[in-house]
Amino acid sequence: MNHAHTGRKLGVNPSHRRALLRNLTLAIIERDSIRTTPARAKELRWYAERVVTLAKYGDVHSRRQIISLLGSTETTSGTNRARSAIARVYENLVPRFKDRPGGYTQILRLAKNRPGDNAPMCVIRYMPELDEKAAKKDKDSKAKKTAKADSKKKVEAAAGRSGYKSREKKVAPAPLEDKVETKSKKKDKE
Repeated sequence: MNHAHTGRKLGVNPSHRRALLRNLTLAIIERDSIRTTPARAKELRWYAERVVTLAKYGDVHSRRQIISLLGSTETTSGTNRARSAIARVYENLVPRFKDRPGGYTQILRLAKNRPGDNAPMCVIRYMPELDEKAAKKDKDSKAKKTAKADSKKKVEAAAGRSGYKSREKKVAPAPLEDKVETKSKKKDKE
């Protein structure tokens, strides 16, 4: 039985799995979205969200924990990939998610499978900024409102052309004096 062993094995040994998830986390931080398999994306989600949560604390201890999660890998050009990724987290991702309590990533499944082994593919990305979402939502709602108004105008124009008359009876409002008189008459009767 597999008690108290969380996470997916991903078909590799533990050190390979740790290196794989570190590289995927660095890639998603650098690019904001990557294509991978759903199993890897679901496992990567914890790492990607943990980095942002730790960075939101903003203290030295959390920065050191991020370094332990991402490692300190130097590229062939001599730059530290993890250090530049951490700087990007503090500059771009922390301000974007300052009011969000969690759920910083999104997994979207792709329709086409990977050509080589026909593995299902997905895109994992950090959630877009609220300003982008709000602008898109406003744009969609304005388009819907104009579409409704246009359809109403078309219906009214068609009804006007066909000689259709409304069956609603127009009733003139009762004069205000009548209402006042009825109230005063009721008081007199009492």
